[in-house]
Amino acid sequence: MGASWVRTHILNAHPNAKLAVFAIWLPMLAGDSRSAWDSNVLADPRVTEFWDGDRIAGKWFNDKGPGALGYPGGIVWDAYYAFPDDSTWTNEPSRVLASGSDIIDHVSGLERDFEPHLRG
Repeated sequence: MGASWVRTHILNAHPNAKLAVFAIWLPMLAGDSRSAWDSNVLADPRVTEFWDGDRIAGKWFNDKGPGALGYPGGIVWDAYYAFPDDSTWTNEPSRVLASGSDIIDHVSGLERDFEPHLRG
């Protein structure tokens, strides 16, 4: 539900919004696999998608990511982060505008956090 909601309510609803989306897919639930992954669910030229079968990004965001979404020994997944266009990434991102988890059950938080940045 989360990915289709993002496509409908963020990407399709704001076709002229200047944004870049990086979706990193992790195998976290039974049945998650690269062969079962629908890489077209977020089909939009502003989206770059990655498959992270080893959960490297999820571990990194748990240990070093902004937004305090991690927990000791955990993996951040089904989460979102928003950064301003002038954010820089050297060792870690310079600023976070919004972050939250989980997307699947809390799309209202994603909408609340992203909508203001998509207007204008």
